[in-house]
Amino acid sequence: MPYEPLKISTEKPVLSWADHDLASAEMQMAKNVASLPFVYKHVALMPDVHLGKGALVGSVIATEDAVIPAAVGVDIGCFTGNTLIPLVDGKSYPIQQLAQEKKAIYIYACTESGRIVASEAIARKTRKNAPLIKVILDNGEEIKCTPDHQFMLRDGSYMEACALKAGTSLMPFYSKQDKDGYTLIQQNYSGRWQKAHWILARSGILGKVPKFIGQRTVIHHKNFDPKDNRPENLEFMGNNDHSTYHRSLVERNSHWQSPEFEEARKQALTNKAKTKEGYEYFAERGTKNILKYMQMRPDHFKEAVSENGKRGSKYLVKYNTSKKGREKSKEIANRFYTCEVCGNQIKSPIGLHNHRKYEHGYNHKVVQVIRLSVTEDVYCLTVPEYNNFALSAGVFVHNCGMAAIKTPYKADQLDGKLKQIRSEIEATIPVGFDQNKEADKMVTNWQNWRNFKDLHKGVQKLESKALKQMGSLGGGNHFIEVCLDTEEQIWLMLHSGSRHIGNKLAQCHIGTAKELAKLANLSLPDPDLAYFVAGTDEFAAYWRDLQWAQNYARFNRDVMMQRFKQIIDKHLAGGKPTKPLLSVNCHHNYAEKELHFGKEVYVTRKGAVRAREEDYGIIPGSMGAKSYIVKGKGNHDSYCSCSHGAGRLMSRTKAKKEFTLDDLIEQTKGVECRKDRGVLDEIPGAYKSIEQVINQQSDLVEVVATLKQVLCVKG
Repeated sequence: MPYEPLKISTEKPVLSWADHDLASAEMQMAKNVASLPFVYKHVALMPDVHLGKGALVGSVIATEDAVIPAAVGVDIGCFTGNTLIPLVDGKSYPIQQLAQEKKAIYIYACTESGRIVASEAIARKTRKNAPLIKVILDNGEEIKCTPDHQFMLRDGSYMEACALKAGTSLMPFYSKQDKDGYTLIQQNYSGRWQKAHWILARSGILGKVPKFIGQRTVIHHKNFDPKDNRPENLEFMGNNDHSTYHRSLVERNSHWQSPEFEEARKQALTNKAKTKEGYEYFAERGTKNILKYMQMRPDHFKEAVSENGKRGSKYLVKYNTSKKGREKSKEIANRFYTCEVCGNQIKSPIGLHNHRKYEHGYNHKVVQVIRLSVTEDVYCLTVPEYNNFALSAGVFVHNCGMAAIKTPYKADQLDGKLKQIRSEIEATIPVGFDQNKEADKMVTNWQNWRNFKDLHKGVQKLESKALKQMGSLGGGNHFIEVCLDTEEQIWLMLHSGSRHIGNKLAQCHIGTAKELAKLANLSLPDPDLAYFVAGTDEFAAYWRDLQWAQNYARFNRDVMMQRFKQIIDKHLAGGKPTKPLLSVNCHHNYAEKELHFGKEVYVTRKGAVRAREEDYGIIPGSMGAKSYIVKGKGNHDSYCSCSHGAGRLMSRTKAKKEFTLDDLIEQTKGVECRKDRGVLDEIPGAYKSIEQVINQQSDLVEVVATLKQVLCVKG
């Protein structure tokens, strides 16, 4: 449904996607925000809007040169436009061009184990005038990106660009063309080269690989360009049918087989061989053919050369033992050769061989990381299934992004296992006020811990607590769920934030903002609307800490989702890791600098999710209700946003008075979850109808999947 302007008298209008009248307190809160002088254009209210701190939960506020800490809440990377991205069509394109074309593309991604796959992706601009860092690789390539963008390491983990050091090994992307012009990709998990069109096939992009009776399955390139591996250019065929098809083309084009054409072809080759470039081309080609022949038919080769050297051997021996020969051998042994990958000077051919093998065999290493003083607009890809992509520079990087993954499992695999799975989740992932007894390796390796000392002085004593809370759920409306879609496919979903450290950071900065407002004698409609002005030290400190908290929230979800998935894999696949069919990760309660209506502004989404065109998002219902995976439509009236859930219908206190334990048991029937008074305030009846909330934002998002919870873990 389209929005409706609220009937309030403020300088900036308030556009509401909710189909109900706001209560007087909610109306006043909307009016307070819209009255602030730095609010840009209008305020947008999502369908799940309800009372919050300072600003309504479910509100999207664009501001010019100011940010309101209390309106942001506490829950919370990219490349310059000329960065080249290799696509499956055999060409590389600037990421800015891909973003401007606004269409789906097919790129190369990499699994945690080092298996390179093909995947669909969307490119888009993510920030304007972003600070930059330059990463120089040992192959001479330079990558300019934001300091927080994550690079994939050789072991499958990730590290932010600003934390990379000289010698850090990155997950490499090696490609080349074989003698027939087909693109080959080196698989990092095995070192073997694989044809790119078969990588697409085995990634499931071409559908099920068919069998042809009595024939070997091959892939035909419809336009006869062996480098062009776009899905629409590839077709499965039997090898005999494929050969017959090509012969029929030859017969229809008999000119190419005529004596006249053959004579002209030979003459053209002779002329080419007489040129310097032609001589080098044929020499290189001949060497490759001879080496291939030696490897493929070693016995035949030995027989063919068995008599070679007899006549000249005595002259060669005489030369090698002479003074001149020994000096020549010594000179060759001590000659330096340039490594074509990194440019280093390496002594002797054997040394160069060993250098290539051990330094560049299956790795790209960082040479230097340089902070730049310039800013630029930056871009990134959305790769829902794998969350990373290859750069033409030869490495893999993370893509940008509640969390949800679609698994390959089916509903019947859960039969009789839900209670045990829930018990193991609650034993593995701390909930409520609980925390991990010790921080595991994945947590301690998080690179942002090194920036903890730069955070607000009010949180400096909380590092140990923040470490142990990383990978914990928290309470309130946070949850871990197993869901089923309409096709009986199993989904894993969780909702959490930046835990106590994020809340404490927010409270510190809200306090500072209130103190500044008091010193400046600012007349604010609500003390919680105290703000920071861009360009001040206080704004810079808050923005820095906000980014840290948002990164903490994101990584916290990553840690929990990994543990969650391991439990599901254990119970449904005997512990064998499986590949998600789709992954979605999105923030709510955060602020970002974005371009809207031709102007760069700070966009605060308080209980809202970004929904740019093709953005995947999550809109969960309460436990026992439905949830939705959606794709954004890029509606700029909502500042490209949508709701982050159903939204509360009543306060927690009222819910506990209104409902009984029997109500909770009835409303969560069929869901494996807590059914005690400790979660009575989270009863589905305390929330708005998720179906109505979804219907109210049909102009903001399209539904990709409808989910129903079968297991829910809450704090």
